[in-house]
Amino acid sequence: MKVTAKMIAKELGISTATVDRVLNNRSGVSEKTIRRVKEKAAELGYRPNAAAKFLATQKSMNVAFILPVIPRYFWDELEREIINSAKLYEDFGLNVQIFRVDTIPKEIQIGFIKDLLEQNVFDAFVISPHDADPYVGIINDGVRKGIPIFTLNNDVPKSNRISFVGTDYYSAGYLAAELIQSFTKELQNVVIIREDENTYQMINKEKGFRDYFAKQKGQMNIQTIPVMSDNIQLSEEWKSNMLLSSDAIYVANGVLGEIADYIDHKNYKNNKIVIGHDMSEKIHLYLQNNVIKSVICQDPSSQARWMVQKVFEYVVLEDRRDQSDTIIKLEIVTKANAKYYINY
Repeated sequence: MKVTAKMIAKELGISTATVDRVLNNRSGVSEKTIRRVKEKAAELGYRPNAAAKFLATQKSMNVAFILPVIPRYFWDELEREIINSAKLYEDFGLNVQIFRVDTIPKEIQIGFIKDLLEQNVFDAFVISPHDADPYVGIINDGVRKGIPIFTLNNDVPKSNRISFVGTDYYSAGYLAAELIQSFTKELQNVVIIREDENTYQMINKEKGFRDYFAKQKGQMNIQTIPVMSDNIQLSEEWKSNMLLSSDAIYVANGVLGEIADYIDHKNYKNNKIVIGHDMSEKIHLYLQNNVIKSVICQDPSSQARWMVQKVFEYVVLEDRRDQSDTIIKLEIVTKANAKYYINY
């Protein structure tokens, strides 16, 4: 049953007009009454009518989405879905603006966020940070100024961010290891390719991956090859030898397509198990050609839809009841079902 201002007024023994003024942030009501009305509204599960609220206030809320540039196939899909999802709320006063900012080095993204916060033109921020700990200060500064900040795809759990939408990176790494072992039990040498920086995402993916094999108590040799997403260098002999001698490769960052190029060019693919993340035209091609065995999709479209909805409820509806994180399920993609994940 829908909770109305009249029902709240009856519960409190006050006029419906007074309740309406509180729910629509109009003046003329004491602080004590405002507190009583808001507490009773939360208790009864009141949800404001978005259309009525916007008609009453004619107030638009401007939200900045700050997204990375690479890998383009992932962030392009997420950006498209943000735009599509935001259209559902335009008539209720939600305005979204998307910025694509380089994240390597991370100081570029941090500086951009800081400058945008100082301009004081946005009512809320959604950021996809390159790392966790270096972003705690800038997030907390924004929240202290009264600007809600949400994290998308990559979290900053030690900060005062409102909530997070994304995947569990430890589980992603753990699942990648489980997938590799499902293809073969004959594993001796396994390589993890990941960012050269110890970011929150990379640390958790590698930990999940190694923990899986540690629980199997096998004699596994797991080695790490660090690369940079914006400047992949695999020419060093030690990297080439590690890839050649490996039974399986887990690509933990967004360079799966480029690594598949290298493996295919070097003819390293014989019986080699290659696992990575997400989908692009190139990744789809290498799945079909058996260079890549499987990928774990982090569903960027769902991440976008959930985040836009959360921001709308928090910023426009001022519904602060549910600030829990939304963890998006991981999906296993193989050659057989890859066509359903192509969004290019």
